[in-house]
Amino acid sequence: MLPSNSRFQRLSQAALSRSRFLQLAAGALLPFVGFPPSSAAAPSSDLAQNGGAPGTKDAAASDRMGAILVSQFGPVKIHSYLSPADGFHVNTQMIEGPTAVVIFDGQLLLPYADEVASYVQTLGKPVDRIILSHAHTDHWSGLQVLTDRFPDARVFALDGVADQLRGRGQARLDSFRPTYGDRIATKVTIPTETITEGVQRIDGITYDFKRFVDAESDLQLAALLPEQKVLMAFDLVFSPNEHAFTLVDHFDHWMIVLEQLKALQGYDTITIGHDTPVRRSAIDSTISYVKRAKEIHAASADAKTYSESLKGAFPDLQHAEWVDLSARLLYAAPR
Repeated sequence: MLPSNSRFQRLSQAALSRSRFLQLAAGALLPFVGFPPSSAAAPSSDLAQNGGAPGTKDAAASDRMGAILVSQFGPVKIHSYLSPADGFHVNTQMIEGPTAVVIFDGQLLLPYADEVASYVQTLGKPVDRIILSHAHTDHWSGLQVLTDRFPDARVFALDGVADQLRGRGQARLDSFRPTYGDRIATKVTIPTETITEGVQRIDGITYDFKRFVDAESDLQLAALLPEQKVLMAFDLVFSPNEHAFTLVDHFDHWMIVLEQLKALQGYDTITIGHDTPVRRSAIDSTISYVKRAKEIHAASADAKTYSESLKGAFPDLQHAEWVDLSARLLYAAPR
């Protein structure tokens, strides 16, 4: 069972205002849709309580702002870096093999990406490659730091992701400058290599890469580690303790994707894009959430009704401010 996050180091930071949070969140999560700032409760600086996958806290750096969870599967270690709340609790996964490290996703804020890089260096192995799961800015801004710290590492993504970043990536970064200053990237890091679907061996570890469309994002990577029975689901699956982002009207197809993930047998450990690793029961909880969100969306004429109804349907989940963000994006275009 995963250790309670009370065993993680606690994070101390100033709370973001409602309007400030939604303004920066919009750019981070949906780099190609803009909307006016709104109000939402400040995100919690505590990490979510999340039962599930095996792992131990790394306590090597007492001044680290983020948290590290280390999960070992025989000779393979998965190091999960979880950013503080102002970084949206984004995960960077570092897969340590016999001779090298593969990094998945690059964080939103440069200081947190720098912590990832410093931690990787303590492992004493070169970075074979960096892989981007999807085009939401909270997963790629920090690639500026990672590619600087690991200049020999190639950056991979699914076909189509690079075009998305070229199209609007710089505009998204520029919109963050008044809020984050030099904590946000100054340039867009474009993936130079394409991840193809199917089975690949990287540093002796088997990966089965899968491409999904029209779920939480328009284009999303997932990766299976069949020998370790780990599913890297990124933003396809959310913690049962947190609201999910329902940014676009992909409810039906997202549920189809989740059912496909659920059909995978034996994958009891799931790493996700936000919060610590979960058990496969999180797929069911995400399906239930998306199904209810679809029903509420169909019955709601405006963003306020959608947001209030969805928060009312799941009153115990964390990050209710994410629902306000989702509602604004869902209702930004005429229905």
